[in-house]
Amino acid sequence: MIILYDIKFLLLTNIYYIRINSIFITGKDTVHNLYYMYKLHFHYVLSMGAVFALYSAWYFWIPKILGLDYNKVLGKAHFWILFIGVKVKERMSFFFYARKISGKRFNHDLAGPGGSPNNNFVMFFNNVQESKRAIYKTLRGKSGVYLFINNITNDLYVGSSITLSKRMTSHFYLANSEKATNIVLARAMRKYELKSFSLGILEICASDTIVCSELEQKWRDYYKPRYNVLKVAGSSSGFRHSLDTINKLKEQFKKESHPKYGTVSSPETINAIAQGIKEFYLTHNHPSKGLKGKLSPQYGIGGKSVFCYNQKGEELIFPSINGAKQHFHVRWTLIKKSIDTDQSIHLNGEPWIIQSLPRPAR
Repeated sequence: MIILYDIKFLLLTNIYYIRINSIFITGKDTVHNLYYMYKLHFHYVLSMGAVFALYSAWYFWIPKILGLDYNKVLGKAHFWILFIGVKVKERMSFFFYARKISGKRFNHDLAGPGGSPNNNFVMFFNNVQESKRAIYKTLRGKSGVYLFINNITNDLYVGSSITLSKRMTSHFYLANSEKATNIVLARAMRKYELKSFSLGILEICASDTIVCSELEQKWRDYYKPRYNVLKVAGSSSGFRHSLDTINKLKEQFKKESHPKYGTVSSPETINAIAQGIKEFYLTHNHPSKGLKGKLSPQYGIGGKSVFCYNQKGEELIFPSINGAKQHFHVRWTLIKKSIDTDQSIHLNGEPWIIQSLPRPAR
């Protein structure tokens, strides 16, 4: 009897320990490895290992201390009932744990190349076309890794962003635009339409480009998505055009050449945008709350424009008196009293004339 309990104790403290650590280290189960690590190690290695060790000590010492013997048949029955009970409890715990997380994560079967029959998502939107508003609302202010699934071909695309809602806006705009593009995902979305795509959020992470890129690379290696042309995550992240290129692009997309030129949003779209902004600021503070003067985006709205001229003919224009005051680092009243007096005042070591209207062009 004592040998049976000792063997079980060794199994729990050694074989189970090796098993859970092999799962954790190799990452064979990327979703449940922490479950195995803590649940099995704590409950079954420590708790049940201690129980079997205590029973081993009981069967060894009680006959010696009390001088009583025990029925070996009943002792063996006790061992096997306890052994089977522990195994059943282990399986039941895993079953109920799986049910528990299924309410927080979403499953989707992927049969395509690089896919897995069991995929769990933090968030899942089955029909991208019908879920646009929910996607924008849910992903606002979040960073993470996402997966687009073509439900017709089972082809995949893995991406990441520190602003998921803006990234979705970009994807959906390209999908509905008639402008030529070489982006594989955008062309697929145009061909099969957004209603044929699902969106899964694989991970939510910190708003850090490096963190997002590392997590994206992990999931790219896992899924091997067909729509991802670049094999390394973040290959184009952080790229900046030169000043000459920026100016050329500005000229290229001026006025009629701009894809949104002449377009008018429908009343439904305007109302949806307004409603979304209202709902967002019910739970979020405005980023410019408390900011005044130059720091405020509304700086100068409704204010009195100020035009400043020096003896060199240089002109400075400010959207408000407060703007001129902050630029020259003088009192607000000095600017106010000097407007339209035709008398110069010394600001920053040189004379300036301040007007409420611009000088006529010469």
